[in-house]
Amino acid sequence: MGDLLSDLQHFYEKANYPNAQNNTKILPKKVNMMGIFDKLTGKSATLTPKSALVLSAITVIAADGVIDEAEINDLAKIVRGDRKSIDTAMQVIKANPFPGVIDLVASTLDEKQKIATLAILCDIAMSDGVLAGEEKKILQMYMEKFGISESKLTPIIEAIAIKND
Repeated sequence: MGDLLSDLQHFYEKANYPNAQNNTKILPKKVNMMGIFDKLTGKSATLTPKSALVLSAITVIAADGVIDEAEINDLAKIVRGDRKSIDTAMQVIKANPFPGVIDLVASTLDEKQKIATLAILCDIAMSDGVLAGEEKKILQMYMEKFGISESKLTPIIEAIAIKND
């Protein structure tokens, strides 16, 4: 768990959250992150639906600048000991500026996975009892990129609000 926390802290330090909505750099929807020089080292990161979920969860967890125990526990439930999904997510985060990773996550998931991922992200964002402004902005960014309407998400949010009350 200590490695995960240090990875999350490193991500947060490198993330560009204050300018997330103003960041106009758009990355291509390419999921395989192998660069020309990575061929020499053999390192690449290809998102799977699980590593995409982990990646999106990390962006929400780190959004408010506070990584608390409840959020770490939620991430641990998602990961279930699968270190490879964490490593892949961290490789993609390190190679791509925020919010470009949202495009990568969106291009990896199908429609049902996007709805499930957004539900999980909402639950994680509320795990500390407070929906911080940056968390809300990031959730809205995922909702828009995933193409999920408010009407589809409303019952999910209502259920999460009851659960966390």
